Amino acid sequence: MFLNKIIKITATILFLILSLNLNAQSEKSHEIGFIVGSASFTTDYGQRNNFKANVGGNVGMGIGVIYYLNFTDYRYRWNQRTSYFAEHFRVRAEASYMSAELKHYGEYAEKQSVGGEQLRAHTGKTYLLNLGAQMEFHLVDIVDFGSRRIPDLKWSPYVSAGAFVDYYDPSIKSTYETGNWEDPGVLFPKWDNNLNPGASKDEAGITMSATFGVGTRYKLGEYSDLLIESRWQYFLSNYVDGLNAKNDPANKFNDWLLWVHVGYVYYLN
Repeated sequence: MFLNKIIKITATILFLILSLNLNAQSEKSHEIGFIVGSASFTTDYGQRNNFKANVGGNVGMGIGVIYYLNFTDYRYRWNQRTSYFAEHFRVRAEASYMSAELKHYGEYAEKQSVGGEQLRAHTGKTYLLNLGAQMEFHLVDIVDFGSRRIPDLKWSPYVSAGAFVDYYDPSIKSTYETGNWEDPGVLFPKWDNNLNPGASKDEAGITMSATFGVGTRYKLGEYSDLLIESRWQYFLSNYVDGLNAKNDPANKFNDWLLWVHVGYVYYLN
């Protein structure tokens, strides 16, 4: 799959850049921080294009720790110009965790029918652990912003792209009839394993994901920034939520999420 190849290549490049540059720290600078925010999951739970299913309903919380590698030592070499790449790009490594309660929303779940009752009774939860890296492109010169020599320069907007390795652990529940989601007739037919084997499973797994984000930094103090970011994360697996009705024509996309978060970044040097 083309997207799969792109993600693997991107991940390899980012980690090579990170490892190579850690061995040449004399002209580099480093930062650490944390992020926290809400993650809106778009999965097989809920009707496509329904607001609550895609944005307002299946929302969880996420936290993470981050590390930045800058390709210039802007704190102590502010008067030594380097290259455009070094002054506008930085690598960010991240380990983050998030989870969300999942429910069915939309007109089919609202129907007063057997199918509607099955959907309303069917809930789930998924846990995610992400580990990976992103490349950020900053519109403002990183040296100018980081050195603090321009007092009026308060904001540093950026865009990012990267790849993650993701550990997911979904769970499935139902209160319909027997209350055992594995029994025949408990789940909506397309996720009933007795009718469609493999359509639902509460097994942990590992996948990869591609990320694309937009954000900004705001200068707080001499050695710290506030971070505000929105990031889209698309998984290579459709089992992140435990559901994958492979034979359903409506099952066109894998699971994905939108994470909106704030953070704090501290300059190490």
